[in-house]
Amino acid sequence: MGDESLLCLRPVRRRRYLFPATLVLLLASACGRFAAAGGTDLELVRDGVSDYVLIVARAAAPAVRRGAEEVQTWVAEITGARLPIRADDGPLPARAILVGPSAHTAAIGVNPDPARLGDEGFVLRTVGARLVAAGAGPRGTLYACVSLLDRLGVRWYTPSVTRVPRRATLVLPALDESSNPAFEYREPFFTEAQGRDWAFRNRINGHFTRLDADTGGKVTYCPWAHSFDLLIPPDLYADHPEYFPLIGGARAGGYVQRCLTNPEVQARALERIRDWIRQMPDAQIISVSQNDTDGQCLCAACRARVEAYGAPSGLYLEFVNRLAAALETEHPDKKLDMLAYWFTEAPPRGIAPRKNVRVRLCPIRCCQAHPYAACTAPPTGEFRERLRAWAGLTDALYIWHYNTDFANYLLPFPDFDEFPAELRLYRELGVKGVFCEGAYAQGGGGSDAELRSWVMARLLWDPAADADALVTEWMTGVYGAAAGPMRAWFDLLHGRFRGEAGAARHLFVYDPPMAAWLSEEMLAAGTKLFDQAEALAAGDATAAEYVAKARLALRYARLARAPREGEELDAFLAEVRRRGITELREGQAVAAWEAEYRKAARAR
Repeated sequence: MGDESLLCLRPVRRRRYLFPATLVLLLASACGRFAAAGGTDLELVRDGVSDYVLIVARAAAPAVRRGAEEVQTWVAEITGARLPIRADDGPLPARAILVGPSAHTAAIGVNPDPARLGDEGFVLRTVGARLVAAGAGPRGTLYACVSLLDRLGVRWYTPSVTRVPRRATLVLPALDESSNPAFEYREPFFTEAQGRDWAFRNRINGHFTRLDADTGGKVTYCPWAHSFDLLIPPDLYADHPEYFPLIGGARAGGYVQRCLTNPEVQARALERIRDWIRQMPDAQIISVSQNDTDGQCLCAACRARVEAYGAPSGLYLEFVNRLAAALETEHPDKKLDMLAYWFTEAPPRGIAPRKNVRVRLCPIRCCQAHPYAACTAPPTGEFRERLRAWAGLTDALYIWHYNTDFANYLLPFPDFDEFPAELRLYRELGVKGVFCEGAYAQGGGGSDAELRSWVMARLLWDPAADADALVTEWMTGVYGAAAGPMRAWFDLLHGRFRGEAGAARHLFVYDPPMAAWLSEEMLAAGTKLFDQAEALAAGDATAAEYVAKARLALRYARLARAPREGEELDAFLAEVRRRGITELREGQAVAAWEAEYRKAARAR
């Protein structure tokens, strides 16, 4: 097999690995679709030599220049040829890749339209012997560049695993296309997905990513959520108990909601929001959202508003709408945010969000194993109706989706039949932003965190993409020769929720390790599959590392179902700590989990 068909894995430490023929076929398939645009092919590099240059505007934003540097770097990795970067204040070269809008893009008739492309959309277009990769905004241009590289076969699977095709000659089929993300806000909320370089290369723009101006920026909240204690601080209770909820006939302090019909609460909240905007002028969304508890106000005025709107969400939306109305003239670029969560999940009647209000709907009670459209779990059916009702009230609905077991971060969580279907549903209903909450503690380590994050990133841009094919590609690219048994384990888990028997089983975000779907027979089968995977990964340090990390889920399940002390537990905890994992359950440090576990083991 010649050099042009070799595929290499490029971890951070720059060791290289050959890939099996499966990925060669995937790349060939992608190039076939790539060529379908028609027109004249561009020979960018021939035998490691190129006369192409990268052109950027003299005053290009940092993200535009970063886009050009990405193309320069990765084309050099593919072919060995390093394309020079030049400003647009000289003559337009005969052979050029024009990165971002410039005097030259206008001269050849390519003008990215802000009204059509927004901040993140882009065009990839060949004009004669030249290629334009440009968005209307800097982030769009950066995404044009990484999308071009993606089409050339470069994949950033994890923060430390990149696949690069190696070929001395690089021919680019003609292009004439544009692309926009399905959602304006896209965030797989896993620790492993928050790094700057992985995020921008996979076109993620979420609040918790470490993106900066050099990488196009991101969507920023201030604060993130559950903000009532910040809006109306608890220490005000001593002098102003009337700001706080009436519960059981008396005003209650502590971690509770607020009395939203009190005009002084609104006035104080408005001033606090203005303070936040002064302190964080770059934040686009200000969260005015209920505390993560019950503690609703039951005073006569609040109860009357709830009754008028038919649901508590109406009272909360009325409060946010009033703040939004007061702010929209002085801060037309800011949006306010509220949660539709637990007791505010049901939509109201007779009121709708203002244009500068975002509602984040939270399906926390739903089964996460089956597509919502087909799931028979009663909470899912109820949520389906609420989702459609909220989508009818606003054209800017956001979703706070759930993609882990919060009581058992490492427990297998087979939801790959569900979340791709929901992203398609959300897109169909006009949802504008999706936050997918997983294991987010320092050190990460949630079940299938990197696989899930990469597949989510692709689907958040284009929900029509084939999720099953994406899983296969990632596993082949990361697990290498061990991909077969790893895929078999993945299919075994998901198979428990398929077919007639599987339809009656459900998966929730606080399931215990003793959940009936996770049987001892399955764990025994998983042990054999992981043994096979480890044997096949021998000699491939990257594959072996990722197989071992994935096996933590199986090891956790075995231990959690039958608490016991001994070598198995000690080895598991040593591995958890070696990897820097700090939580096995949301909000509980590993040391606390260990103490609780050992106590349960000794009580058996």
